[in-house]
Amino acid sequence: MAIDTLALPRTMQRIAAAIDACCRPAGAVRQMFDAAPFGSAYVCISPGEESQFASANHNRIYLCGTDGGLTRDGLAQLCGRFAQAGVGRFFVWLTPGPDMEAVRGWLTDAGMARHPHVAYPTLARVAGVAERVATDVEVRELVPDNAKDTLASIEGASWPDFRRSLGAPGFFHYIACDRGRAIGSGALQVADDVGHLCMAFTAEADRRRGAQQALIARRIEQATALGCRTLVSETLSFLKSSLGNLRRAGFAPAYDKEVYNSRPTS
Repeated sequence: MAIDTLALPRTMQRIAAAIDACCRPAGAVRQMFDAAPFGSAYVCISPGEESQFASANHNRIYLCGTDGGLTRDGLAQLCGRFAQAGVGRFFVWLTPGPDMEAVRGWLTDAGMARHPHVAYPTLARVAGVAERVATDVEVRELVPDNAKDTLASIEGASWPDFRRSLGAPGFFHYIACDRGRAIGSGALQVADDVGHLCMAFTAEADRRRGAQQALIARRIEQATALGCRTLVSETLSFLKSSLGNLRRAGFAPAYDKEVYNSRPTS
């Protein structure tokens, strides 16, 4: 089965919206559009989460080219919503769709520039058998009934915060353990027939032990059992270990997201 790299970005918009619904602060504004002049767009405005780094700044516009009827004026109106909310820096995440060159020109004319140095690949594979790796790491599913003690043991700035998405529809959370001690984590998000592998983390002292490969295999198996046809994950180009783990599990680059900074010179 071939992966539709034009339909996949639209599904990834819905996936991003579902994550934000669970994980963004109560005051965040989230809106989906699917008609001119805004096209097929998803917008998240979260004034308390404004960072200079695109991956940590949740003030974003997601676009699939001009899909859905995006116009220059519509894009300008979307961008203007951030200034109205008092947000100084936001990012536009542009994924494959119609008239990409036109959208790139509108962004450039608006003073935005593509984020340099870092690539934002989306990788995908078809569902099916997951390759097992030799490791003594045990993978456990984290559910609300058994999560309290585990979450208390891993609270900290580095571990993903599962508290908001735990038990949410379509989300499944896993912990990799070494004799009961949590050393890594990962989540599976299911939308339509797509399984999204996300929220991956391994404690620095326990890396290179196969924790993420075991977590990836478990999530592939779960997504396949749930009827997913396509599996997808997103990472950053400089995270070589993450890219390597995904490639070993059969994932291949589907497309790169183009990320544009509203304040490229500051």
